[in-house]
Amino acid sequence: MSRHNTLRGPASDNASGHTKRSRILLVDDHPLLRLGLRTLLSKDSSLQVVAECEDARSALAHLRAEPLDAVILDITLNGGSDGLELIKSMLSEHPKIHILVLSAHDENLYAMRALAAGAQGYVMKGAATETLKAAIHTVLSGQIAVSKHLEQRLVHHAVCGGHRSDPAAPLSDRELEVLLRIGKGQASCEIASALGIALKTVETHRANMRRKLLLKSGAQLLRYAVAWSHAEDHGQTQRTMFARL
Repeated sequence: MSRHNTLRGPASDNASGHTKRSRILLVDDHPLLRLGLRTLLSKDSSLQVVAECEDARSALAHLRAEPLDAVILDITLNGGSDGLELIKSMLSEHPKIHILVLSAHDENLYAMRALAAGAQGYVMKGAATETLKAAIHTVLSGQIAVSKHLEQRLVHHAVCGGHRSDPAAPLSDRELEVLLRIGKGQASCEIASALGIALKTVETHRANMRRKLLLKSGAQLLRYAVAWSHAEDHGQTQRTMFARL
């Protein structure tokens, strides 16, 4: 069952003569993380957390119910929800919404994809609180909020084009999600159930990944996925081991 928790703020900031507060939705499947975020943001008089959600369905429902200024979300959510797909869905319905990704996933793997999906910022969960607060205000101002390291990657990408250092670049966002789930030991039927897609669709993703990654068999794909998942879990930025698979 999805969880949708609306938090009530002041009845009317404008009526009291105060500066309008930016209304924020938190989307993360960890209650303690949401509590910490809400506590942190409550100390900023210009920000107001109005709701918490733990999956894509409830996030979209709240976005449709009342106006919001920004969304802070994770990549992986409850119910097999994909944060990248959620970003696209939100922007298709509300093009002016500001989206900041706050995730434990390695920025070298996901940040470029999140920005391509339409997010305006990407912050790792291990970042300092001041970094996170600065990123929120940067995104609300309509600018891009990323780390210095990612800034350099964006410049390199703009100058050189492509993702030559990213062996998974040919994969779609959904294929990458399937790859990581394979690497975590999930069978095709489990992946289909978690993502809400047909078993045949998962098998099609597997075949496409083998073709795109130049892998000859399902066994090679499994080895690749396990190695990739291990590297992502440990925050490794260099994945040259894949050349040996």
